[in-house]
Amino acid sequence: MKRLFVCLLTVVWLPTSAALAKEAAVYFDLASKSSSANKKIEYYCKALELDPNLASAYAKRGILFYFQGKYQKVIEDFENYTRLRPDDGEGYRMLGMGYLYLGTYDAAIATFNQALKVDPNLTSALCYRAEAYRRSGQNEKAISDSTEAIQLARDLRILADAYITRAKVYRELGLQDKAYADVRAALLKDPRTYFYRHISAYASLEEMRTAGLIGIIVLALVLILGLKFKAPKKDE
Repeated sequence: MKRLFVCLLTVVWLPTSAALAKEAAVYFDLASKSSSANKKIEYYCKALELDPNLASAYAKRGILFYFQGKYQKVIEDFENYTRLRPDDGEGYRMLGMGYLYLGTYDAAIATFNQALKVDPNLTSALCYRAEAYRRSGQNEKAISDSTEAIQLARDLRILADAYITRAKVYRELGLQDKAYADVRAALLKDPRTYFYRHISAYASLEEMRTAGLIGIIVLALVLILGLKFKAPKKDE
């Protein structure tokens, strides 16, 4: 009797499960095609309601939450993703980013450690572990990780991030010449986004006002003409 019940349950459950997975795939496809972030999230939510094991939906929704600054939701989605895909270092890296920007640095460091354990070549995890060390006051470890990331990184954005993290540590330690050298290196590696995304956090408001348009023009000349210049002094 028990065996018969199991057989009947299987006969009913398997087609139902397949139908739900198919419907979930439809919503996943709609999310991929949508140009609205909020609409994408809505479709991924519906897909996951139908198929809670759809790992890719957790990852894609988690990334959207990341860009919206909803870091607790990033953590929740990538906890589910890493549960389903424990061999993907990038999933742990994104989970670590959620912890990092939520301000839970010990959890961020532990998660970046796991990312590197799964994928020792994941330089982005090394780079952002350096930032987690910096924010938690572990300057020597931050310098060590960011220096290693600079040596290994092939992605220019990750490389620029590593330079900026190390520059922040140098500045906190009062090593201004080294800090300015790393800032220049970051700008030269990725001038498209890092001036506004990172230098605003590195420099004070007064320094930003002083640099202003002149700094951007000088940087453009350096990049175009290959000119060299010295780091400005505070009173210049």
